[in-house]
Amino acid sequence: MTMKIFYACWMVLLFTTIPVYAQDQPQGDEKHQPPSTEDIVAKMQSKLSLTQDQANAVMPIVEKYSSKRQEIRQSMQDGTADKDSIRSQMKQLKEDEKQELSQVLSEDQLGQWEQMQNQGRHKHGSGGNGESKGESNAEGNSETGG
Repeated sequence: MTMKIFYACWMVLLFTTIPVYAQDQPQGDEKHQPPSTEDIVAKMQSKLSLTQDQANAVMPIVEKYSSKRQEIRQSMQDGTADKDSIRSQMKQLKEDEKQELSQVLSEDQLGQWEQMQNQGRHKHGSGGNGESKGESNAEGNSETGG
């Protein structure tokens, strides 16, 4: 009889904790939300030792390219653009962003930034279509040219 009570208690505990755990898991798009511009710039400031002037100069660049990446992602989700087109657009955005950032960052900082983007891309499994740079700047370059 005690074993039945033990198993009954165990089953009640099991069935009451599973739904609670499931509620804590991000749903769909929540997992893949790109970091905000502020998060990206904060990460850059921390990892690249940006001065306040550099951070202020980088902010609009990151914002610009994050928005453009988001538009391209949206066209992909809408089915209005093919993979090759998206890939080339993302690649061009990355190059353009790098060019603009090179006006603000030192060579060392720019190199570190590219490494951060590449690491973020590999960590998040975004195959290098430039998507993770924008979001990955803070996301792994997320949103700034990936």
